[in-house]
Amino acid sequence: MKVIIIGENAKEQALAYALEQNGNHQVLVCPGNPFTHEFEQSMEELPEPYHPEKVLETITAVDPDEIILLDEHLIRQGMTQDLARRGWDVIAPNQAAVEVIDDKVQWATLMKERNIPVADFLQKNTKQEAIDFIQEIGLPLVLKEANGLKRFAIPYNEDEAIDDVNEWFDSGCQGIIFSEFLSGVRFNLPVLAWKERVLPLLPFVVTRGVYENEDDPQAKGLGCVCGIHDEIATVYAQQAVQDVLVPFLKALDEQGIEYEGILTGEFIVSQQGPVCVNIKAGLSETGACALFPLMNFDLLKAWKQIKNGEQPTIKWRNRNSVSLVLVGKDYPQEDSKDQPIEVDEDFEGVIYGNHAALKDGQLVSDGGRVLIVSGMGHNLLDAATQALESAKHIHCADLIYRTDIGKEADQKEA
Repeated sequence: MKVIIIGENAKEQALAYALEQNGNHQVLVCPGNPFTHEFEQSMEELPEPYHPEKVLETITAVDPDEIILLDEHLIRQGMTQDLARRGWDVIAPNQAAVEVIDDKVQWATLMKERNIPVADFLQKNTKQEAIDFIQEIGLPLVLKEANGLKRFAIPYNEDEAIDDVNEWFDSGCQGIIFSEFLSGVRFNLPVLAWKERVLPLLPFVVTRGVYENEDDPQAKGLGCVCGIHDEIATVYAQQAVQDVLVPFLKALDEQGIEYEGILTGEFIVSQQGPVCVNIKAGLSETGACALFPLMNFDLLKAWKQIKNGEQPTIKWRNRNSVSLVLVGKDYPQEDSKDQPIEVDEDFEGVIYGNHAALKDGQLVSDGGRVLIVSGMGHNLLDAATQALESAKHIHCADLIYRTDIGKEADQKEA
């Protein structure tokens, strides 16, 4: 089967490897990144000359059997419908579905109306209302901008919270959603969905914070762990699917919104079970690089079985995985730009390009979270050791990475 994956970051590259290894598919990633060019060798027919950044031209020339669109920005711009109108099969949510997922008030209200476990929330639409609410309720609270830049914060004290409110409203914010802050085990669970039918993938736990042993829920992931035998995978993930994701997708379908593609829920484990604190149309980069290497089945075959009402047979490698993100020294305040990256000749493994570029034949940094590496092992410590060994073979004066990811989780398991 000829498959084109649309996107340019690590998750598209990780999925391409999984499809090529488990389904013997011919796979292209476009526009891709410096590490996805190797997939061009598997495609029998390519346009001459081949310019992967010309996505529509590539799709027209290759005429793939399946298109997988993971780039959320392109989905929001309506590419799913545009490609479908041109006659191609596309695995991706449409614009209407993503608009619901982007609107926390809408999806959280829908969950509350259906008694689906979801973190409580409230929206305030003026600066003074927001400040009064903070002073009345107190912290901890989660703040999310209801529109515009979609900024997100978990302030450490009241003064910081009020500073966020002032800054956001002064720069065009029209509303802030306040959510309760829940403490407990946090995990992400992606599913491959066709309407209310779902194929649960493996849950993963994201490590947030730039520095060693730091837990900063405001930061983007600097790595994650993924395993098939822990309590999250064997108990909580099943509850999250049954109690949250399937009922939510069913509610969407009843409103005429058909969700197709990958949907990821973020959960906190309460005494009553998993509570949804966020949902995402798609999949995180760090999660993809830990999840997809463990896949031991053909995802596209499973997708067709779901659509046909059949129960897919899936299998995961009996391993744990750890992903590590290499970021610029000044991340997240500043991106790393045009810093040379060298990789040892004896490097073994896979480097996932997230924000890297080729300039005059030289690999350079080109963003915040630049590269991702992953490792697999019989336990998380072995997986973390393998990922760290890969990272040691990548040299850039401007890149750093954490060395503790996976080790603390492994100690807890022991």
